Amino acid sequence: MENGLRKELKLSGMIAMAAGGMVAAWMVEIRYWFELSGVGSVVSLVTCAVLVLPLCFIYAEMTSMMPYAGGQNIWVTNALGWNVGFGACWLVMLLYVMAMPTVAYGIASMVGYLVPIDALQTKIMAAVILVVWFFLSNKEMKLLARLQNILFWSTLAVSLTASLIFVFSGHWSIQTMEPIFPNGFSGYTAAVALLIMKFVGFDLIPQLSEEAKFPKKDLWKAFVGSLGCTVLIYGMAVVGVGGIVTTDWIVNTDIVDPRVADLIGMHWLGVVIVVMGALTCITTLSSFWLSASRILYGAAKQHQMTARFSKLNKNGQPQTANIVVGILSIYFTVFAPDEWVNYIYAIYGLAAGCVYLLVAVSFLRLRSAHPEWPRPYRIKAGVLLGVLGIAFCAWVIYTSAIATDLGAWVVLIIYAALGVALWAYAKAMQKRDPANWAPVELSPDTVGRQEE
Repeated sequence: MENGLRKELKLSGMIAMAAGGMVAAWMVEIRYWFELSGVGSVVSLVTCAVLVLPLCFIYAEMTSMMPYAGGQNIWVTNALGWNVGFGACWLVMLLYVMAMPTVAYGIASMVGYLVPIDALQTKIMAAVILVVWFFLSNKEMKLLARLQNILFWSTLAVSLTASLIFVFSGHWSIQTMEPIFPNGFSGYTAAVALLIMKFVGFDLIPQLSEEAKFPKKDLWKAFVGSLGCTVLIYGMAVVGVGGIVTTDWIVNTDIVDPRVADLIGMHWLGVVIVVMGALTCITTLSSFWLSASRILYGAAKQHQMTARFSKLNKNGQPQTANIVVGILSIYFTVFAPDEWVNYIYAIYGLAAGCVYLLVAVSFLRLRSAHPEWPRPYRIKAGVLLGVLGIAFCAWVIYTSAIATDLGAWVVLIIYAALGVALWAYAKAMQKRDPANWAPVELSPDTVGRQEE
């Protein structure tokens, strides 16, 4: 788009951005995976990835057809209307913003491995990191992409090396892994549904697609590449520690991989893992921050949010959107109660399931309504994959809903109420100031006329 976001992202940078959003501080979260399904959680991860793959191909086609910042919101708006698109936008924002507390807690847990810190120091550290990242987020995309490239690919190398060291340390044994599925089939299926949280990241690609400088027909490589890297890192981590210590030991440990390194007399490896883990959290923060600001940017383009969110600074960054993302990030990281972290998996499952369901339905609708729109990448057996995607999303929503407790429902209701208020404001402004707030649908038919 002319006068829009700059095209500065190469394919490797796009993979790093998306995978960086998926690969977080697993050494802190891995104990929850083992609690659900023991070492069998690696099978749950692979199963979840296979089930997510049809969605990746659906996303690839939709992104190649409408490579505009705002992604899912724009697709759903074209297929199901402006109002439903607004709801999709608000759900996607929830996925991105609520990831920020996991970054703070992850960094705190890892720093605590080296130097004990209390709760207040944790909050201060998180706030400082977010403020620093706000200023970085307003720099040129090519600078951010270069930093993300270095951090993510270094994470990939260090994490895989650490896992291999565990496997060949002489302390690793297949017998230690037994029982593979301590909670049986129910634990396995629960892990499949709830671990979808760890694959929320491939859907960052549509938000950044407007800034891609590689052919749109190659977008599928970014989706599949980021998904593959994530499965490789997480799967190897589960196998690496699961063959040395028991599930009970892991479930009752604060930060797993470094403690395992200490057990086998490799404290130096624990330090390396902690440093790498902290940097991994930075890649997660970067990916979700950039994508959240693009969601607001796309919503502004469709007159679902104030036009201020579409204004770019001299570096081509949506500065006002970045300010809002920064405020929300600091709030959820510093002021949200500690129980918030306990709600994340269930809320993520519900929100992601709803977003992916809307995208799958929109994919089938637009295949039928607009077959003439150019699709540089077009998947085969699209109807079948669309139906499979819908079925998987429905199952994720159901499984997440029955695992959601009262506190999580309260959070969701409050967030939904805020969304309704913003929607009502936009509807009121459509009547008061139709010239600037008339509903817009960005599409291959309208985007050229909409851009000045």
